Amino acid sequence: MLAGKRMQFSNEDLEKTIEEVRAVFESSAVSQDDCIKICLLLEEALLRCRQHFGRAHTYSLKIQKWFGVPKVIIRIKGEPFDPLYTDDDDEEILSSEILKGLMSYEHAETVYTYRNGCNEISTYVRKERKPIKIPGGAITIAALLAVLCAAIHAALPAAWQAAVLEDAAEPLLKTLMGLIVAVTGPFVFISIVDGICLMEDVATFSNVGIRVIRRFFAVMLLMSLFAAAVCQLFFPVLAWQGESNLAPAELIRLFLGILPRNLLAPFVEGNILQIVCIAILTGISILTLTNVIPHLKTIISELNKLIFKMMDIVSKVIYVAIFLNVFKVIAGSSMETIFAVWRIIAANYVFCIGFGLLMFLHVAYKYKLDMADFMRKGARVFLISFSTASNTAAMSANVVFAKKDLQIEGKFCDFWLPLSHAMFSPSAAAALVAGVFYTAYNAQLELSLFSLIITIILALQLSIATPPVPGGIMAIYAIIFNQLALPLDYIGMLMVSAVFVVNISSVMSMLIRDCELVDIAGEIGKRG
Repeated sequence: MLAGKRMQFSNEDLEKTIEEVRAVFESSAVSQDDCIKICLLLEEALLRCRQHFGRAHTYSLKIQKWFGVPKVIIRIKGEPFDPLYTDDDDEEILSSEILKGLMSYEHAETVYTYRNGCNEISTYVRKERKPIKIPGGAITIAALLAVLCAAIHAALPAAWQAAVLEDAAEPLLKTLMGLIVAVTGPFVFISIVDGICLMEDVATFSNVGIRVIRRFFAVMLLMSLFAAAVCQLFFPVLAWQGESNLAPAELIRLFLGILPRNLLAPFVEGNILQIVCIAILTGISILTLTNVIPHLKTIISELNKLIFKMMDIVSKVIYVAIFLNVFKVIAGSSMETIFAVWRIIAANYVFCIGFGLLMFLHVAYKYKLDMADFMRKGARVFLISFSTASNTAAMSANVVFAKKDLQIEGKFCDFWLPLSHAMFSPSAAAALVAGVFYTAYNAQLELSLFSLIITIILALQLSIATPPVPGGIMAIYAIIFNQLALPLDYIGMLMVSAVFVVNISSVMSMLIRDCELVDIAGEIGKRG
């Protein structure tokens, strides 16, 4: 630590000052870009002070380090003069735009003050505030607040309890869910179209794309069926001899219902099956017109960003909807309801881990993989996915793992991995199926085979368009429940359960993706 070293405005002292500043900030946590900006800005400021006060004037340089965090203080006695401000009419100095750029840092700050007859320029590293990490984040907070408010609600007079539930909570919840679903329809449409547009052209779509997408749906179908079998053990609601026993008329009505009457009705009515159908036709049409209208893909990509931003904004009210959902369920029944969530959590763990291990064992046996070596080399990918509960965060590491360790052809990885992250969500499909079983069980409703078929079809389609925002799957639950005439009251509890399974389901999704990549690359000769 240097205490007020006296310096002159000579070239030699200015050079020494900048070198000392450079040395102290290079050894700190600031980036190289910030260090360069700090040095350039202080050099410019000192040159201006020399021009204003004269070469004979002196200044003091003080460099402090508290717990490794540096701070530089330069003091110049005299009348007020701000060297960090510029008038653009003066052509001999840097413009205000350049100065603003030099004062824009990631982890530092430079300020000017005038106190006690001294001009003071201070540059220091900002203290990083580490946010408190709560498992589940805002979803957990919303659920805990709902439990607390439900306890307070139970102490109110009966008339007040009814007013809070029927006149306030329920209408507000319906409004918020309507808003979420309204945005989700266009989001599903654009997401599917953009996913198809990831393929370069019709030839790629025909030769590789259709085969890859068919494999995506085949694996998600298997996992959805596996999840349904597991959930039937935890939630025995499937009626094998119910009112609807797969009558031909019902199947015909189901498939005819996928075809829209016009292009606008599905969006107005919220018919997600028809929206998905239109999206697939639109995506294929855009691929066929790529050479005729080359900017169509760009337009879709930009629209995807716009819709995603809208979904991101609307997602802020998802936490309020979760709060109201959990509050309504607990206040309308009892505190025991929230403890019954263990069933859906256990079911998720069983089918996620079980199916992931089955896929891994299948690929390891088929291609004679060293399972221990596979897990060791892929540990970083799976650790990132587990700690962040996000496959997107682990994608860059997964690309390296696929090319280097799994020996998959680079071009195929560059095509397959982004497409799989956009369209291949096996754990999401299974979670949607599990949500239907859980809700039917708690609402004491039977699930017919026909309803199960609709559930699986919707889960396969909607899993590829689940909004990638916190709590985004809530809107997808609402769409499926509306289609199956299930009550929306239990969606909040499903979101609470997701807090406990999202990390492990992210790892299993990544493992299943990598296993499928090895399998399909081996079949089409893209693996070394």
